Amino acid sequence: MYNEDTMTIDGLTLHYAVQEIENMIVGCKVDKVQQPQPSTLVLSFRAPGKNVKLLICAGAFDSRMHMTQHKLENPKKPPMFCMFLRKYIGSSKVSAVEQDGLERIVNITLEAKDELGLTRRLTLVCELMGKYSNVILVNEGGVIMDSLKHVTKSLSRVRQVMPSLEYVLPRSSKLNLLTISKATLVEMLEKRGDKRIRQYLSQFLQGVSRQTADEMLYRYMPGGYEDVQREPEKLASVIVSFVDELQILSPTVYSRSEPFFYSPIVYHCVAYESALTAGSMNEMLDSFYKSVADVSMINKKRAALHKKVAKKIDKLSYILKKQHDTMGKAKKAEKFKVYGDIITANIYRIEKGMRLLEAQDYHTGEDLQIPLDARLSPSANAQLNYKKYNKRKAGLPITAKRMNANKKEIAFLESVQLSLDNCERLDELKEVEYELSKAGVISTLAAKTKATQQPSSPYKFISTDGYTIFAGKNNRQNDTLTMKTAEPNDLWLHTKDIPGSHVLIVGADENLPDSTLLEAAAIAATLSKAKGSSKVPVDYAPRKNVRKPNGSKPGYVVYEGYNTVIVDPDKELFDKLLVK
Repeated sequence: MYNEDTMTIDGLTLHYAVQEIENMIVGCKVDKVQQPQPSTLVLSFRAPGKNVKLLICAGAFDSRMHMTQHKLENPKKPPMFCMFLRKYIGSSKVSAVEQDGLERIVNITLEAKDELGLTRRLTLVCELMGKYSNVILVNEGGVIMDSLKHVTKSLSRVRQVMPSLEYVLPRSSKLNLLTISKATLVEMLEKRGDKRIRQYLSQFLQGVSRQTADEMLYRYMPGGYEDVQREPEKLASVIVSFVDELQILSPTVYSRSEPFFYSPIVYHCVAYESALTAGSMNEMLDSFYKSVADVSMINKKRAALHKKVAKKIDKLSYILKKQHDTMGKAKKAEKFKVYGDIITANIYRIEKGMRLLEAQDYHTGEDLQIPLDARLSPSANAQLNYKKYNKRKAGLPITAKRMNANKKEIAFLESVQLSLDNCERLDELKEVEYELSKAGVISTLAAKTKATQQPSSPYKFISTDGYTIFAGKNNRQNDTLTMKTAEPNDLWLHTKDIPGSHVLIVGADENLPDSTLLEAAAIAATLSKAKGSSKVPVDYAPRKNVRKPNGSKPGYVVYEGYNTVIVDPDKELFDKLLVK
């Protein structure tokens, strides 16, 4: 899970990123200025044999600065601040990139030309401080020319950021972690008083986030922090050792299914599933935030598609209920035929103007009261009941056909919901989106974008007995896996009458171990709508017994000559056997 701390760059990480940025852009000219998002600027720089891009983000939860190799989509009309920067710093030359100590403030000094062709020195101040982040262009006299965000008195009484005002640095009394002496560290730690140690370290040391404070304390006391004698001296020694280790960087990204944290060296206090070391600080930052953006985009797109599919299912379910009611009424149509027969048999007893006929049902011997239309003759009343009977009976096949179509549509959409949950990448989501657009569930705009030529890859597993098992993530993969990839004697599995993935055991024969069959069945149950249940029935049959009817929905097949096994879904087994 992401939060403000893991996504907002700290001063220590920024320090080493800025050192790399300085080496890459000093001496280069500003080639392009773009603003792909309201809080994000991308500056392209060029020099002989060099073209690089710098991303500056002043977002509340993802403020940072780093070189980037990724392309962001720009709005059709550039925002006002983007146009302003193009006017004043376009073609300017970078003469310096400096960080204010370990504060999250970076000054990019630019040599630009004014309207008369004279050189003037401008400073692009990048304040990367969470919700207080901003990008400000300051002239040689220290006056603000303009800023990404205007801060008025109504927003802040302490510090305003507006054109024509003098630029004032945010106040800070913190000490630089990289230059502070051990003696000063001991002195500051002795002044802690009742303040909590984690927060205190972040309060008096520049560049130290709460995660870095956690790492220092973990190195100090791996078993958990507690007050001890002579703590200031001992903790100061640990902090000095930590700073010494920063002489050799090891930019690391940590993941728990998804990237969630990064650090300039290995942090031992972080609980993670996997860690990846990057070649540089900027490469680490670019990779991490690209992954975060991709995950965010995938989650948003998945949620939007889920909402549309659920809305369609609700609508079809409502129609299906109405159709059930209609079928129930139609099945009672027989009584109108009986009414017509009894009226005909008792026509001599009926006088015009009667509203009720009391007679005996000659089939059951039951006494009936049959309502009559007083305006009609006896024979017309009989014909009215026959007409009701014929109308209801004639509607039965039509309603039954529509009900069957609705049930298939609902089953298809429920399978799509499972596909959405299984999607791990944007291209897989786009396949499902394309599938929904072709089915008419969402806007036809998506249908104009063709699905990728090659379908994305299905899940792959290796059973404990060494057999390869595949499982589709969406209906397109299901169709490809079952109808194109599988050999006739491969074993095909699917949850019985429950939406789920197609599962395939490759190379299955009469010697297939029961353990592999049960593992594949557990995978099928885990990838089905019944994944939260127990004792799930899973059908299995040779692939040659499975066929796809002409014109059927994606993922829909029929099969025969099958057996059924009962298993429990098992996510732990799923993760254990999955080839990542």
